[in-house]
Amino acid sequence: MKKQAHPSWDDPVLQVPGEPKWRARYRLLQSWHRETVLAAPPGMYRGRLRGNHLQADWLARHCEANFLTPEVAQYVKQRVPDVIESGGTIDETRLRSNLLSSMPLCFNLFGHLRAHKKDAARPLAAALDLDMAVIDVIEIEWSPCPARHLRDRTALDAYVEYRTQDGRRGFVGVETKYTESFSPREYDSPIYREITGSPRSGFVPGAADVLKGRVTNQLWRNAMLAVSLKRDQKFDEGHVAVVACLKDRSFHRAVRTFRGQLTDPPSLLRVASYEEIIDNAAGVAALRTWAEAFRRRYLDLAPVAGVPLSGQRPGQRLRR
Repeated sequence: MKKQAHPSWDDPVLQVPGEPKWRARYRLLQSWHRETVLAAPPGMYRGRLRGNHLQADWLARHCEANFLTPEVAQYVKQRVPDVIESGGTIDETRLRSNLLSSMPLCFNLFGHLRAHKKDAARPLAAALDLDMAVIDVIEIEWSPCPARHLRDRTALDAYVEYRTQDGRRGFVGVETKYTESFSPREYDSPIYREITGSPRSGFVPGAADVLKGRVTNQLWRNAMLAVSLKRDQKFDEGHVAVVACLKDRSFHRAVRTFRGQLTDPPSLLRVASYEEIIDNAAGVAALRTWAEAFRRRYLDLAPVAGVPLSGQRPGQRLRR
């Protein structure tokens, strides 16, 4: 049977006109990966073909295509029902079909490291500048008991619990970004104000009025969750971390604003790039193959260098 024609991975019809050039490049990279590595047709998103989405019929036959390793796929199979059963939310369609989303990226990063916790300590410690001698727990889409903390549905993209060289207990709650912006919604509540205004919270006076803005609101909520969790569980140290691409300027702007509202930024906030984590992981023999696969999938823009972005060339080339 003759296959249905579909646009080539670099066809403008699959792009999003007007989006920032750096994001458009990463979208192209995922379109390239879809066609040249997965041999999959493009999928629909809000009524339009998108190069970074997998076609529904094809995905039904290849439901684990968005995951880099068997360890990641197995963890997804376990974690999705666990999150739902505990009252959390997880968009399984986005997780499985959107190649550009930070959600499957988080699983492909921390889900694999979860299966190799002994080897993961060194690269994560180096990238986050933390004393991580032993990693005890790694979970994704993680949230503690809401009633004991922010009393909302704030969750961490990833959660890492560790012990230092001298046996101190610590954790880091991670927000992962790829090309998305931080959540634009603004949330505020009396409990937020109580936590932020506490003398031992690490926030400067009046920080809530600044951090409630949409650029920093999500990071603020994650940080408050870390402050509350550290106090409640009596951890020796607790941090919130943001991991993003080096080229993401909006991420750096949000971090600068957030740092300005902390009394001692390193004591609460950690910042790392995927490039740092993967460079460090590539130096660990047990992680090298996965690290290079992650780099090709998410970070190496060489395959799409020089490809005109949307609106710069007309026409639609078809690949059958």
